[in-house]
Amino acid sequence: MGRVKLQIKKIENTTNRQVTFSKRRNGLIKKAYELSVLCDVDVALIMFSPSGRVSIFSGNRSIEDIMARYVNLPEHERGRIYEGDPAEIMSLCEAEYREQILEENLKQIRHVLQDYNSPGVQTSQVP
Repeated sequence: MGRVKLQIKKIENTTNRQVTFSKRRNGLIKKAYELSVLCDVDVALIMFSPSGRVSIFSGNRSIEDIMARYVNLPEHERGRIYEGDPAEIMSLCEAEYREQILEENLKQIRHVLQDYNSPGVQTSQVP
């Protein structure tokens, strides 16, 4: 017998929400560990529970080292996210998340364009 597809929306009952968070947090940490070992990648995971408690995970490197590596990336490389096929969006929550990321990226692009259009900035035209 297969599983019932869970509708992704906020769980209103606080006890159920906390239990679900705890179980899913452990599953997410397990997946992050597996990814770091199997693929030899640096993984940093920071989560805050509904009560405000922090949970962190990092693979072989410390979370501080991984975060420093991220902070030292050029700004244009920081915003990279998984850009899958929009047809693969399965929930309103996922669609809203992707919309938020796109809006943030658009804001960064507009800021760069504004810098280029500022007085005193030389730009070259592309033929």
